[in-house]
Amino acid sequence: MNATRSIANVLILALALAPMAAPAHEFWVEPSRFNLEPGGRIGVRLCVGDGFEGWSLARDPRRIERFVAAGAMGDVPVVGLDGSDPAGVVRLAAPGGYIVTYSSNRAFTVVPAAEFDRYVDEKGLEKSLAERGRQGAKRGSVREAYSRHSKALVNVGNPDAGAFDRATGLRLELVAESSLSRVDADASRSFRLLHEGKPLVGALVTATRPGTADADLKVRTDSAGRARFRLHAPGMWRIAAAHLLVAPDNIASDWESLWASLTFELASPGGAGRAAGTECSNKVAASTAQARP
Repeated sequence: MNATRSIANVLILALALAPMAAPAHEFWVEPSRFNLEPGGRIGVRLCVGDGFEGWSLARDPRRIERFVAAGAMGDVPVVGLDGSDPAGVVRLAAPGGYIVTYSSNRAFTVVPAAEFDRYVDEKGLEKSLAERGRQGAKRGSVREAYSRHSKALVNVGNPDAGAFDRATGLRLELVAESSLSRVDADASRSFRLLHEGKPLVGALVTATRPGTADADLKVRTDSAGRARFRLHAPGMWRIAAAHLLVAPDNIASDWESLWASLTFELASPGGAGRAAGTECSNKVAASTAQARP
């Protein structure tokens, strides 16, 4: 192994093993294709990163609570081997729309209190930050439980039909309220944010095109839990939100955070979607045990 490769491997390992020094990252589900013919197979990556770049995480069965493609065939398991990347594969035989759904159990992290406050502010969770200020910092670090609740919309058989979404019962869930097919710069797209099945008011929701230098679009949910965006460009989009709660008494943590995302593809008015994968398709985290959103 040459010196350059050794240095690169050390840097990758350091990134994976030192998440507490990094800002909070988004998490999303990224299928290898958003449109396919009946009987086709897709690989599904679990991605963590920011707006411009991301890394795919290997499959960790210890974290998975639900990993399915829900659609005309019911819930089809997204299967894979421990440590595999992509994290799963699924074959979709019947035409129609499918919702690839991933949810994880709780994992835990400990971060310095000042860093925790910065990420809470970055994610628009000021109410929780204010509550922390009223309570006062009990110590110099914060123990946080977190879980991930992500979906991707896939169409089988008729790409012109668009992708349709519905609520699937995730603890924190983003739901697209209209068909998603082509870019329409004049149309406002509505997404509803649900916590335990109920609208979450005043939460910050972002719309991002991963793998591009485009700035995030940011909107607060209204009184019905809706966020509306004008999605101006073709390609893969990620809608994301986070919610922070005082941790329940039955878990050893100060706070609990829930992370939701929804990914889908918009074609150009002429019909072309994305030509290649995002950065998540090209980078693999060296470890999943310590990686966090």
